[in-house]
Amino acid sequence: MPRTNERVVNGFLVEQLRLQHPRWREQTNGRDNLAAEQTRALDGNPNLAADIVIRSSGGRPVVVETEYNPARTVEQDARSRLGYSIDGRKIEGALAVKIPEELGRRQTDLGVAINEQEYEYCLIHGTAFYNDRWPGQGWLRGGISDLATAIEHVAQAETINIAANILERGIEDGERLLRVNQTNHPQMLPEMARLLHQEDSVQTTRMAVAILANAFVFQNAIAGNHKIPIPSDLLEQEDVSLRTSVRRCWQQILAINYVSIFRFARELLVPIPDPVARPLLERMIELAGRMSELGTTSMHDLSGQMFQRLITDRKFLATFYTLPSSAALLANLAVSRLPIDWGNREAIANLRIADFACGTGSLISAAQKAVATNYRHEGGDDRKLHALLMEQVLIATDIMPSATHLTASTLSGVHPPICFGNTNIYTLPYGCENGDVRIGALDLILENEVRNLFGEGVAIRAGGRRETIEQTAVIDHGSCDLVIMNPPFVNPTNHEVAAVPVPSFAGFGTSAEEQTAMSSRLKQIRSTLMRRYNRAGGAQIYPIPAGDGRAGLASNFMDIAHAKLKPGGCLALVLPASFTQGAGSVKARQMITDFYDDVIIVAITSTGQTDRAFSADTGMAEILLIGTKRHQKRAENMQDDRNALTVNLVRRPINLLDGALLSKAIESTRLDDQERGEITLGNGVPHSGLFRRATLQTAFKLAGIKDEGLGNALINLEAGYLLHPQTNAMFQFPLALLGDLGERGVVHRKINGVGENGPFDILPLEQGEYPDYPTLWSHNAGQEQQFVVRPDRKGRPRPGCTERAAELWERTSSCLHFTLDFRLSSQPLAACFTEDRTIGGTAWPNFIVANPEWEKLILLWANTTLGLMTFWWTGTRQQQGRSRLTISRLPELLMLDARRLNEEQYALSENIFERFRERTFLPANEAYRDNTRQDLDRAVLTELLGLDEEVLEGLRILREQWCREPSVHGGKTTRPEEGN
Repeated sequence: MPRTNERVVNGFLVEQLRLQHPRWREQTNGRDNLAAEQTRALDGNPNLAADIVIRSSGGRPVVVETEYNPARTVEQDARSRLGYSIDGRKIEGALAVKIPEELGRRQTDLGVAINEQEYEYCLIHGTAFYNDRWPGQGWLRGGISDLATAIEHVAQAETINIAANILERGIEDGERLLRVNQTNHPQMLPEMARLLHQEDSVQTTRMAVAILANAFVFQNAIAGNHKIPIPSDLLEQEDVSLRTSVRRCWQQILAINYVSIFRFARELLVPIPDPVARPLLERMIELAGRMSELGTTSMHDLSGQMFQRLITDRKFLATFYTLPSSAALLANLAVSRLPIDWGNREAIANLRIADFACGTGSLISAAQKAVATNYRHEGGDDRKLHALLMEQVLIATDIMPSATHLTASTLSGVHPPICFGNTNIYTLPYGCENGDVRIGALDLILENEVRNLFGEGVAIRAGGRRETIEQTAVIDHGSCDLVIMNPPFVNPTNHEVAAVPVPSFAGFGTSAEEQTAMSSRLKQIRSTLMRRYNRAGGAQIYPIPAGDGRAGLASNFMDIAHAKLKPGGCLALVLPASFTQGAGSVKARQMITDFYDDVIIVAITSTGQTDRAFSADTGMAEILLIGTKRHQKRAENMQDDRNALTVNLVRRPINLLDGALLSKAIESTRLDDQERGEITLGNGVPHSGLFRRATLQTAFKLAGIKDEGLGNALINLEAGYLLHPQTNAMFQFPLALLGDLGERGVVHRKINGVGENGPFDILPLEQGEYPDYPTLWSHNAGQEQQFVVRPDRKGRPRPGCTERAAELWERTSSCLHFTLDFRLSSQPLAACFTEDRTIGGTAWPNFIVANPEWEKLILLWANTTLGLMTFWWTGTRQQQGRSRLTISRLPELLMLDARRLNEEQYALSENIFERFRERTFLPANEAYRDNTRQDLDRAVLTELLGLDEEVLEGLRILREQWCREPSVHGGKTTRPEEGN
């Protein structure tokens, strides 16, 4: 059978690609924006043809080269087109696409077959002399929509990078121009900071300049569609100052609309004197001109990237910026499960998508893009969708005026020329004013309506009539189809620093009294939710509140999300990794368990302080959490269903396309029934991660674990047995929870905390001193390499507290101590022993066993490799090389069940202890090469428990796997060598 010519296939391929994007169905300067078999398209080489050419109005031209499998030359063909130009614009990106042989044999319905087929492809970036390939090896695999997404990415990527760098330099120049004039105009910067609701700082000045730059770039984008001058025209108006000319022009634009962009920018010009304003505005106009020359008609992705670089002080507000690639991953995962017809404009108009902590708008913008892309891929023109999205669908709130400004401009900038009415983007009150206490979006936990800080908005009515309206945030409970957020993580309490009593409400310079009032407001909200829960009797409708006084504000924002989501709606969050195991998140996890189905947890297993985060500027690990809200509480007998999916990525997504492709691969896995496997993007491409289905409780624990076999072993160990990973030989252990064997000591604040009315002052221990109340208060890794550790402090009863001090001593002192903050990469011991009873402190709290004969048994097990592994499994792994427990979770540790052993084994444990008491252990992450640790494993497993020697070989494999986990070794050079 003759094979269909590649030219014919390319023609049909172009027809299908045109359906993926409305601009590809149009022409520019009389030429098709998407065309096949362009024989004279490449400037400077009329003899070099291109299989498919895509001309992009907002980016670089893209060439697609195709060839039937095995396609041995297609990649080189694509590379050879780089560096040439199309219509004067340089080609800096190309796709190489392998055409399946089946299409060559197809003689009928070729268009249908092309649309249904999957293709192998790769992306080439750069020039004819230097270029990069993505992926680095192998071939991506996907359908027509994936090819369209890749083409868009190639067309925009380089322009975005260049424009972001230009914008950054311009904003830095503007900031210096303002701050160098601070001495001559002392009120200028404080007044600009007041408008921004922030303290005066370099960061605040850069925010102000970014807003001005943003307005000029946007003005350039819309000038051709309205009777307004481009920014450079304003330089020629000599009858008034440049500042006055700009303010008049922006007032003219405000009469059209674009309030969210130009009103705030116009206000920021007021405090700047004319002599300072002119050089600043000239620089901003020059910047806007350079951006226009690049062909950048949209601020999409640019303002978000710049805002990330501008915000540096996040200590209290902790509004970490979600990386664009991470936002693409989360938004696509969330939007993909919305049950609507993406080709139906009216159905999309009825959606409600909200972000109640919008920050720079990266997540709500990614959701907007996902919706628009889905609509385009169904043949729709997203320009016709834009006004509906802005007016009805998208909801965003924040407490920072600069944040909502940039969110509004990021969303608006997708299609600058298109006017729309009032948006649902709100700056919410935060602080205390005239006795009214407001805490931003947290007020929406109970309320459906909250006042917008600026009090008014603009609506464009029928016939173009413009009117000012009183604006409030009206967001009904149960109205949202999707809530997507990266909520602030900061804790609502501070036990250590009295100057900042309530860190979560210390933003914007709030006083101690205001912080206390705002904290009380949040407590009242939680109390109301608890009363509602208790009145529900069984809570079939209302969950126990996720917000917890011990947890960060992220849990309170989960209460907002749950209240606003409709049944069947999707929850999509960026959360700290401590959410999966932390004591403060118990109620939040219970809410997810009770009221959410089809849960996905996405974590990262990379090595590096920041590489396990989905946000910028944070050194802690994070997860993505996605789930669908139930109509009512899940029955108790259903909570063990394997309805959760854990995905552990080997790295976070590296670009927007990677995020989109990863989301599609994970979504395909979600819809499949496979229990475990790899997340892969194509043929020969290294896998992007592993997935595992499990109960939700287990799924949380699996988050962030790189080795699948290790995760399986720990799941089995919880069930009381260990499988040899090679022979499947089973070894059973008598295990119990530590809390079944005794009681934990008290939290350190009850020993010395002023607010907790502790009876002791903790003082240094003099050399040779033998105090009445010895304490083991802090970690000193160099002195904690053997089982027996000496006290390092002493307790002195406070005046009038002698009796309470004695009572506390009797209640909590012991010889057995457990660590809470286990630095696996530097500390050897999970538990230690003191010769005499000692009070444990912040680092080594006490554990009081029910039977003194069990102390040594527990100590020994806790420091075996299995003991170390179960501590790591139970604790939070938010920071690399560390596992943390709160004292309240200490009883949850998996422990050798001393109750099921006999007197002979108790005596043997004493013997083993004495043999090991003076032996030195290496840090926990070096267990793979620690002879002492391995000898202890042998003694406990074979001597004490009488297990067969074969168990040691199985443990050796697991020990090696565990020590290779990034969250164990923390990137230290003491980890096992890669490849061994």
